[in-house]
Amino acid sequence: MSDSAPREVPRRADLDLLRVLLCGAVLLIHALMVHAEDPRYHVKAPESWWPATLLSHGLRVGALAGFFALAGWGSVGALRRRRAGRFLGNRAARLFVPLAAGLLILGPVIKYIELGQGRDLRLAGFRLVEPLAMPFGDFLPRYLTRLSLLTWSHLWFLAYLLLLTVLLLPVLAALARRAPLQRVPSRAAIWLPGLGLGFWLAVSGGYWPALHNLVQDWANLGHFALCFLAGAVLASWPGLEARLRAEAWTLAGLFLAGLAGLLLFGPSPPGRIAVGICAWGAIGAGFGLVGRYPPQPSAALRWLADATLPVFVLHHLPLLAIAVALLPLGLPPALAIALTVAGGATVALALHGFLVLPQPALRRLMGLPSGPPALPDAALQTSRL
Repeated sequence: MSDSAPREVPRRADLDLLRVLLCGAVLLIHALMVHAEDPRYHVKAPESWWPATLLSHGLRVGALAGFFALAGWGSVGALRRRRAGRFLGNRAARLFVPLAAGLLILGPVIKYIELGQGRDLRLAGFRLVEPLAMPFGDFLPRYLTRLSLLTWSHLWFLAYLLLLTVLLLPVLAALARRAPLQRVPSRAAIWLPGLGLGFWLAVSGGYWPALHNLVQDWANLGHFALCFLAGAVLASWPGLEARLRAEAWTLAGLFLAGLAGLLLFGPSPPGRIAVGICAWGAIGAGFGLVGRYPPQPSAALRWLADATLPVFVLHHLPLLAIAVALLPLGLPPALAIALTVAGGATVALALHGFLVLPQPALRRLMGLPSGPPALPDAALQTSRL
């Protein structure tokens, strides 16, 4: 980085909204997976429900691509404000600390629930097992002393993101140094990233199966790296963002067309090309629509956006516990999914607001600064009166 003063990047309410929507989509994905066809999940209903399968595919492709793209955009913005070494230290505190805390604090309970359901997700893949029948107090020492039992569950996202941040740092730093490109590309150019993502998935055999255990998931890691870079390029190319806003609804249609191809062709080269098209459609439509119809900045929106990382880390355990409690009731799948999402979100937000924020040590464990939470702009203005 040069010795010039860092450039401030103004906070954008539209991307705050996108962050909140993507976090909500992740909660919905996890509730849908209980009732979807894919067997690789901690808790499963006795029978699958086809709307859950359809929605989980679309949201999983779109939300993950969007989250990695948003992380790429934010990384370039952060490198405009701080040097590379300080940036990496910040990312380690924000990503590695909650990942490690989740492995040791949340992981044992998630694995206990998983094995109690007769399911075992491990590095070697997925298998059905005899349901675990032992007290949690007896299971905990086993979890902490047997590598085969460790699970990062949903926190694989933090591990992948941290790895990509380190590997792609030279590219991110170069994009942060360059002057923002204002030229608006042609309408035809917005189709190319989708074809590029689809080509990578087709030749690498990505998306199926979605194991996310890193050692067997290099194809998907490459896909997420391309999504991450797409967001980084957007941060350095405002003209491309302008084109996405103009073509937002076309890109939404591209997302739906890719989803249709995914469902039609399944785990095949055409199906994987469709996944790439679906992912780029989600990225383009996500950035384009929130930029085209931006929300008004507010203290509530900023609070929710700042809560997305702790909510992401904390939500999965209560969500799984609620799903297990609801399964014996035989509720209609739509109602069970709605209750699971609402319950998981409520518990996670309550833990964040009433437990994490007041405690500096817990804020650090959730990847937040340990100092007093920054007041939103509106609250700061009120405090000066």
